[in-house]
Amino acid sequence: MSEQGSGGVAGAKALLERAVRSGLARTRRRLADLSPQEALRAKRDLELALAALPALDQVRSRMPAIEQDHEVDHKDYCTRIGHPVHAASLELVGLTLGLCETQKPSRVVDLGSGFTSFALRRYALGVPGLEVHSVDDNAEWLEKTRAYLNEKSLSDTNLAHWPDFAAAGLAGQFDLVLHDMGFMDTRFRELEPVLDLAKPGGLVILDDMHKT
Repeated sequence: MSEQGSGGVAGAKALLERAVRSGLARTRRRLADLSPQEALRAKRDLELALAALPALDQVRSRMPAIEQDHEVDHKDYCTRIGHPVHAASLELVGLTLGLCETQKPSRVVDLGSGFTSFALRRYALGVPGLEVHSVDDNAEWLEKTRAYLNEKSLSDTNLAHWPDFAAAGLAGQFDLVLHDMGFMDTRFRELEPVLDLAKPGGLVILDDMHKT
């Protein structure tokens, strides 16, 4: 996770470039990523990120309850809709919603639609005025997300295909940006326009940084 500001693009881009060049990136999130070692690395790196930002102690304390609250829906989603390898983890949901609770953003965009689109829209039901956008580089998957949101009786407004969204002139308009779109090569290639979406001082979550 990074706060948008001086040096943020270069640092985040360097991390993603290493991931793109690594064997893990080339395997494109293969089934082996579900190994216990991978899960432990992800949890470890999450702890390191939170420990490096003391202001996020409140987020840390809220994450277990948020994850538990979404456990049943997440299991159902991974069984019927998306594979566990590709679906957002419960830890990512806990971090994202924990930041929403503490930072109180007014505009959020999740790049890489799916379970986070559901979680953010369900959260938004209790937060008047919160605007949630969900974007995907895969138009077919975007329609699966739309169908899932409809099944859950949640709003399917502000769903967009990445090429259209990137051309819409929305730079600097989001308080919180979640970048979980496509494979690691896609995330690296689109990193600069993604970071540009954040307002000055806005937060950007780059998922899967344990793969770097």
